[in-house]
Amino acid sequence: MTSTPSPTRSLAGFTRDTRPGRIVFRDGALDDLRGELESLGAQRAMLIVTQHDHHLAERAQFALADLPHVMWGEIRQHVPVELAERAVAAAIDKHVNVLVTVGGGSTIGLGKAVAVRTGLPLVCVPTTYSGSEMTPIYGLTSENDKRTARDGRALPRVVIYDPRLLVSLPADVVGPSGMNALAHCAEALWAAHPDPITDALALDGAQRLERGLRSAYRKPDGAARGEVMIASCLAGMALGTVGTSIHHALCHLLGGTYDTPHALTHAIVLPYAVKFVRPAVPGAIERLAAAMGTEPDGLPDAIWSLGRSVGTPQGLHAIGITEAEVDQAAEAALAKGLPSPRPLNRSLMRCLLEDAWRGMPPGVQ
Repeated sequence: MTSTPSPTRSLAGFTRDTRPGRIVFRDGALDDLRGELESLGAQRAMLIVTQHDHHLAERAQFALADLPHVMWGEIRQHVPVELAERAVAAAIDKHVNVLVTVGGGSTIGLGKAVAVRTGLPLVCVPTTYSGSEMTPIYGLTSENDKRTARDGRALPRVVIYDPRLLVSLPADVVGPSGMNALAHCAEALWAAHPDPITDALALDGAQRLERGLRSAYRKPDGAARGEVMIASCLAGMALGTVGTSIHHALCHLLGGTYDTPHALTHAIVLPYAVKFVRPAVPGAIERLAAAMGTEPDGLPDAIWSLGRSVGTPQGLHAIGITEAEVDQAAEAALAKGLPSPRPLNRSLMRCLLEDAWRGMPPGVQ
């Protein structure tokens, strides 16, 4: 008697653009900067590094060795349009043919804005866990309105990861920056066009963050902080491929309107955004919970607890948002029609933001 073959489950089809670019990761990789620029045919660089960290600026200049360069030291979060325009004018005026950023998300963001406007190649040396260096996404703020866009010219040609640069990173930057990376992992799972390859990157990143972020926060250990750096790279790759959704859109709205700190805003809002989308994306929530060693129903609280253990402030009120501004933000979110896997309405949006403002564990809201 012949057995009938059991039916096989058909896999969902997908289309995925794999981002180009070169990654260099090792202790002391900043020393490779000059050689990487040579391979791009660099003749004159614009070095974008904050003027408030003289030691970092000196190390970056030393790494450039004898390559002619001009310095740009004015960095502001959320990248105001007028700042980007002045940096673009300086790059053109000084006849640079490559851009180099050494710093966190705001520094990288400015470099991206200049790269998009000038078409110049961009080389990034990240010093936080923003993950921006792995995405073609950039944002500009004008009149309290932050707008983000995707552009292939914003994607760096080379990213140099040097864990030694993060050893001196203050714990109060490590924690929220790592939680921002976790937000990238999470949101990549329920953005508009997910795919199994990107899911694998995002879930590996989330697992590494759950496993290593507390240690990286507690002690300035190169190995622990290097592990979180790999996680942030995976997170950025994932989000850069599939795009953003309600969590990032809402945090960018808050940051652009009220000038809240980028990483802290993302870290605070994340558990409440996860709770909000959970009914609409149960499969993604289940996979993320498994990666983080918890149950789907307990995932928002697990993320909240991780955030609190690495210095995330307890609620948006702790970073200056008023209760009246919660109402304004809810109305603005609806007016803008922010992308979300779960349909938005005034009641749900108000509830999400009010919970994030109060900052209590999501399970007891």
